[in-house]
Amino acid sequence: RAVTACAPRPPCRAAARIGERAPRIRATSTRGVIERTRRWLDAFVVGMDLCPFARASLPTLVIETCDAASSLNAFDVIIARETCRLTACAKDAPATTLVVLEDDARWLGADGWTAFMDGPVARAEETCERLSGEEVMVVPFHPHATWSDDDDDDDDMAEEPGDYTSRSPSPTVHLLRKCDVDNAETTWYRAQGREDIRERNVEYLRAMGLASLRDAMRRVVE
Repeated sequence: RAVTACAPRPPCRAAARIGERAPRIRATSTRGVIERTRRWLDAFVVGMDLCPFARASLPTLVIETCDAASSLNAFDVIIARETCRLTACAKDAPATTLVVLEDDARWLGADGWTAFMDGPVARAEETCERLSGEEVMVVPFHPHATWSDDDDDDDDMAEEPGDYTSRSPSPTVHLLRKCDVDNAETTWYRAQGREDIRERNVEYLRAMGLASLRDAMRRVVE
C-alpha cells in the first residue's frame, strides 16, 4: 500500500472544494464533517508541513462524503469517478480528492483501523489499480491509525507520535496522483537535502509529544 509523505452524484451527499486514544468523534452533519476535515488540513497536514504539496493543492481539492444512506456500491462509484477525474486532470497543477466517511457510515466497516484498511481502503486500491494502473494512489487516514506492530485498535499503549502522520478526525481515503507525489518529493528534497519526508515527520511529531498532538486533534474535533 502506498504510504507517502502526507498517508479515488448522488451516491454520496456532498462534494466541496477547497497513551489515550484519539478523541472520540461526535456525530455531526455533512457540513460539519467537511469543516472538521478542513480544520485538520489546516492544523496538521499544512500547519505541520506533513505533506509537501498539500498547500498548493488546496485551491483544487475535492472533498466527498459518504453517510449512512450510502451503499458499498455508492462508495465504489465515487472512487471510480474521482479516479477517472484525476487521471484526466492536467499535470501542470496538483489534483487530489479526499473521500470522508461520516460518523454514521459504520456499514463500511471503518470504525477500527484494521477493518478500515481491509475494507474501504482495499476496495479503493482495487478500483484505482483497475482504472489507472499506478497513476492514482490511495493513502488512508483514520482517527485510530497506527503503524506499530500491534494490530489491536483498542490498545492505547500502542500509540506513537508518528501515528499522527496518518490520523484524521474521520476515516478518510485520500486519492492522489503519482506524478504529484513525485514532483512534491523532488521539490522537498531539493529544499531540505534529505530523501524521506516521512523520517522528518516522525522526528517532528516526536518532538511535539503525544500530549500536544492529542490536544491539537481535540481542538480539530471540537
